[in-house]
Amino acid sequence: MATPRASWDHAYEKGLVDIMLDHNNPIYQGQNGWTTEGWTSITNTFNQKFPLARFTKQQIQEKHKDLKGNYKAVRDSRKQSGTRWDGTLCMIIAEPVIWDKLIKVSQ
Repeated sequence: MATPRASWDHAYEKGLVDIMLDHNNPIYQGQNGWTTEGWTSITNTFNQKFPLARFTKQQIQEKHKDLKGNYKAVRDSRKQSGTRWDGTLCMIIAEPVIWDKLIKVSQ
């Protein structure tokens, strides 16, 4: 039976990122990413911090993958000519023609 899709909100996402930053050390990471022990610790820590979430390791790993993809998209978009980062709004600013280009590149 498939695991139900997790319902993430901003607080959960921020909490997961904070927990992963706390686990960013050789005890929990191998050459290719988080170790099994690392994922278990991240999952347990997350569910202790957010007891109503009750997310599985797989759901947390899927969110990590999503966040990583979003990070890469923002990072690559910021490198494009004609874009700038607005630190107050925490978003990329660009003219519509630049957005059209960025959207086509990401598809």
